[in-house]
Amino acid sequence: MAAANTSLPDPYYHSPELIDTLIPPGRIPTGETQSNTIICNERRIRIGESRKRKRTEAEDKGYDCSCEDQTTYTADATNHSLCWNAFQPYLEKCIPVKIKNVASFRHVTDGTSNEPVFSTMNVDSLPSEVLDKSITVQCVPRIDCESLQSTELEDNTICQNARDIDAKLSILSNSASEEMRSVPTFMGQEDQVTTCMSLRELLSINKHSHHVSASQLPVLDVDEMEQDSISLSVDGKLNQLTTNLELSPLASVLRLPSYLLLGNPHNKSNDIVIHSINLWHAPQPCCTNVHYDEHDNLLIVTNGVKIVELCPPGCIQASGVYSAHANHPKLLRRCGNMTIEQEIQTTLKKKNGRTQIVTVAAGEALYIPLGWWHRVISKCDQNDANREARSSGCTAINVWFDHPSRQCNLPEHMAVFQLRQSSRRYFLLNKEYATKSLLEEKKREYFFKNVMPQYFSEQVSNTDEVTRHWKDMNLIVFVKEELDKTSILSFGMIYCRCLSMRLCTPHLYHDLLEGFLLRIELGNASHIAGLVNMWSDVGQETMRFSEILCKLSPEACYILTQAWERHAGINTFVDESGNTQDEAETSYQHFFLILGEHSNKVRNHLLNGVEDFYHQAWVMLSSEI
Repeated sequence: MAAANTSLPDPYYHSPELIDTLIPPGRIPTGETQSNTIICNERRIRIGESRKRKRTEAEDKGYDCSCEDQTTYTADATNHSLCWNAFQPYLEKCIPVKIKNVASFRHVTDGTSNEPVFSTMNVDSLPSEVLDKSITVQCVPRIDCESLQSTELEDNTICQNARDIDAKLSILSNSASEEMRSVPTFMGQEDQVTTCMSLRELLSINKHSHHVSASQLPVLDVDEMEQDSISLSVDGKLNQLTTNLELSPLASVLRLPSYLLLGNPHNKSNDIVIHSINLWHAPQPCCTNVHYDEHDNLLIVTNGVKIVELCPPGCIQASGVYSAHANHPKLLRRCGNMTIEQEIQTTLKKKNGRTQIVTVAAGEALYIPLGWWHRVISKCDQNDANREARSSGCTAINVWFDHPSRQCNLPEHMAVFQLRQSSRRYFLLNKEYATKSLLEEKKREYFFKNVMPQYFSEQVSNTDEVTRHWKDMNLIVFVKEELDKTSILSFGMIYCRCLSMRLCTPHLYHDLLEGFLLRIELGNASHIAGLVNMWSDVGQETMRFSEILCKLSPEACYILTQAWERHAGINTFVDESGNTQDEAETSYQHFFLILGEHSNKVRNHLLNGVEDFYHQAWVMLSSEI
């Protein structure tokens, strides 16, 4: 590990060379898998052993979070106290810790001492009602993975591939073998490709035209259960097993580490509030891009191996607090002020001396504090003695939770994260007001600068049909006092027809579409329904249409994308095959379908436009602070 950069101001957190690893009270079962793929050394702390002996030099490089000095642990309550007292300092100080034999961190009875948290080695062991559920998985085409090497930079300033940027931000990726660098990365952003399959198909998958990964499949979630916290018994069983979530029946086979998640056994107040429990499964090696979570995370590996690269808040410049992906690096949103290469090098300098790389094997867990940046590689464990386990990919359960008693007393290295969270809450509370005010301001600017264009112009073809169409569209945008669904649909039909007739230059088409979108009231359901359904075929003019769309202002991008988002789930219909379809989703797919090969370019422009619009809204709000 490189030396820490001492030129940076305090308070900056410097990660030690060793990660603390908690060993449960008593003997580790002989069947525990010892992985040979550990990258980072461990400083082992066996809970319940005396710590009065002289510490070694290696241990002094570790975290100062020693457990209590006790030598007996006969009663279960004592075990609970010992485990909690060992784990609590890491929670209080927001410091990662690895946990060995995580299944032992709960009350066990005869015959259940070796029962795992969860196992997917045998598909038939899972409830059939779960296996046949349809789930959404992320996809990366295999052809993309074969050319995963760094893409060529355009003028050394712009990198088109977010996956490439993510790899460049990783210390592990920059020093890894060719095999590790070729692992496909699943980006948790809007442009990810998804498909549906049953859980049985996912767990049994061997070869697929795409690399697939199931990420964050909810098993239990407080938002679905309409309660403050998920309830857990001392034996690790979950008390709520029935929700509307597809995979909620999985909760019946989970055995979570209650000694860590129930908090202090001598204090009845809620030390831990569990928000959600999720399933993760990767049939083949894969990676998730660097990000942070807004809750504490207990990552429990049940099969395979996860290699986690960790660094504290402040090491990576995050996206704006207004972003839909505020927990992703700003670089991945492609909106940095410096050149991308400069920002990458600046980030790597910040990460120098603050990054840890931890291997978590089956039967182990890793506590990842809220706000900590992490990038995770998942793969099967080739050293596992079980042949079936070696070929069944990587499976994990994660628990997102809060530690309320710590919230007002976070350590210094968490200050930047705490400030971000406060700013983000402020933005989300006032987002509706800010966006509405900003739209009104943009509308006034547009219609003050633009008067109704003349129906005849040197730039507009002069025929009776052209005159009628051009006049009708201008009347809708500049004259009609109140728009309704009929007039919106009429505009869309005429606009697409005129586009294919090449009535005028592209900038006039753009100005007209811009003004039309600014007339849409997002609070008006008929306006939204009209805009969602107005797009018809533009014939052979897909390039022309895409060029117009790629010049839309941030506010117009916001209005267009908000229409699909706000209309989602409002209207459904049954297609010719008898399947129920969502009107907004169908419209969204059709819109980009008619753009053909230009769809990705337009989609990126719309997403970046929305990001820019939210940025303007945030600037307006922050000026009031």
